[in-house]
Amino acid sequence: MNEAGPIGNPDRDGDFGGLVIDPSGKLREPVVCSTVRTVLVGSHLWPFIGAVTGTLPLLWIGVVIFWGILKDRSRLVDDQGRELMNVMLTFVLLVVIPIIGWIALLVWIPVTLVSAVRGAIATGRHGEYFRYPMTFRFIGN
Repeated sequence: MNEAGPIGNPDRDGDFGGLVIDPSGKLREPVVCSTVRTVLVGSHLWPFIGAVTGTLPLLWIGVVIFWGILKDRSRLVDDQGRELMNVMLTFVLLVVIPIIGWIALLVWIPVTLVSAVRGAIATGRHGEYFRYPMTFRFIGN
């Protein structure tokens, strides 16, 4: 994400089209309806559901469904859907690469699970555009 965020540069008045940059420098969408917040929290916590139920390889299905249905409703949902798809594609890439990828997964999985909780809190509570660490950006914004 560039300094201006996923939506480009501000206009002459410094407005980002309804988005706000808070004092910590994070891009937020201050007005998000409760349905979108619920979908975002569920999308970020989806890896936990897969880990608990043992359906880890099918994780991307839930994210694709949430993203596909609501991506036109909110820029935040579209952005976070792309981010979560990048996380899933990074997981697949690391699983496919023998030895080096598998060793990297030992670090990547705990970092991603902690980041999933952070992402759920950031998007659900603050409407923040959240980025996962250690993720390849296959799908651009």
